[in-house]
Amino acid sequence: MTTRREILIGAGAAAVGLTAAAGIAEARERSETHPKVALLGTGIMGSGMVRSLRKAGLPVTVWNRTAAKADALRASGASVAQTPEEAVAEADIVITMVFDTAAVEQVMARALPAMRPDAVWMQSATVGLAGVRELSAKVDRSIAYVDTPVLGSKDAAEGGTLIVVSAGNAAGKARLQPVFDAIGDRVIDCGTQPGEAQRLKMVVQSWAMSVTSATGQAVALASNLGIDPNGFLGAIKGGSQDCGYAHIKGEAIMKGQFDPAFTVEGAVKDTALVAQAMTESKTDPALMQALNAGYREVAASGRNKDDMAAVFFSFKD
Repeated sequence: MTTRREILIGAGAAAVGLTAAAGIAEARERSETHPKVALLGTGIMGSGMVRSLRKAGLPVTVWNRTAAKADALRASGASVAQTPEEAVAEADIVITMVFDTAAVEQVMARALPAMRPDAVWMQSATVGLAGVRELSAKVDRSIAYVDTPVLGSKDAAEGGTLIVVSAGNAAGKARLQPVFDAIGDRVIDCGTQPGEAQRLKMVVQSWAMSVTSATGQAVALASNLGIDPNGFLGAIKGGSQDCGYAHIKGEAIMKGQFDPAFTVEGAVKDTALVAQAMTESKTDPALMQALNAGYREVAASGRNKDDMAAVFFSFKD
């Protein structure tokens, strides 16, 4: 016969079990809605993304090779790690936003072994077609690799209005949704194969690099012909040839304001990646190679950290 004491002990144990189960469920739900994020690379784009993530209430740990750039984000509520290993150790999601493929490889050689086996790697650096193949091949654990370049510059990163381009494992992308919601206002799903997102990024960059160079060329030509460059922007405004990007970059050139939204050195790298993608896809790369030469000329003059609108100086003698 079961005693009253045994009944009470059983009830207490059941209550403890229910409480533990509830705690586990609550922790799981929180990790899905407010995942712990590690962001490696706090340059122009990375720092803006961190601020957007923090505004959305996501816990973020940051690391940057230049420590001062990471330290500046303490004011946003981000935690600052001294090493990549420390940054990723407890993260549900690891975002790489460093300069190029070589930089991603260097940081992830340290970070990958320290990541949790169920973490998601959101690779957001622009690395091109060869780069994404190299990086995705390095993930041989249960970590999900999601190819996730973003479209937009400094203001969009700061304002949480980037366009997110994503390709990879469906479950991995689903877990990234809180990050997508925080940093962007639109997501373009490119399917399940890593690399498809980088392909679209190459197409978009081919356009952005071309428009910026064309704008610099037009403003330089107007100036050299003795015409007010404002006349160029006024002539295209509202017509079929109009382009918002031309006004943004053209007005910056005319004001002599080259604070970087996207740097000349970034344009050098991306025009080279686009030219490589063109060659691989049997698309004539001649124009992109010429644009790359213009950006390289300006970078060599000491303007590599200026906004890419400084390509204007490659046309202005």
